Amino acid sequence: MHLAIDISDMPAGDAVDSFVVLAPSGARSDAALREVEAFLKGCFPEYDFLANGEAMPFDGDYQVLPIRGVVSDEPDTLRMLDYPEQSVMMGIAAALKGFRPGRPPALN
Repeated sequence: MHLAIDISDMPAGDAVDSFVVLAPSGARSDAALREVEAFLKGCFPEYDFLANGEAMPFDGDYQVLPIRGVVSDEPDTLRMLDYPEQSVMMGIAAALKGFRPGRPPALN
């Protein structure tokens, strides 16, 4: 049985297209961070991912945060992007459930 969440729509100009991925304790080596970025980019090629292991240590699953503030055309200002569709966030979270650095992704 296959379960798919359709996130085929490309992000609009005012929609989030980049995410920060916070890695749990035990998955914070540089190699593991680059591996999760490559994994997510392979699953969601229309988005960009930056894995970070410098947050407070935590156990459990990866945490994903959309990057909503981008440089505006106006000097010294930020433009807020629209929060991504819930299906996008759910799709990323579902993909990460089976991801473990150094091992093939597990099927959920």
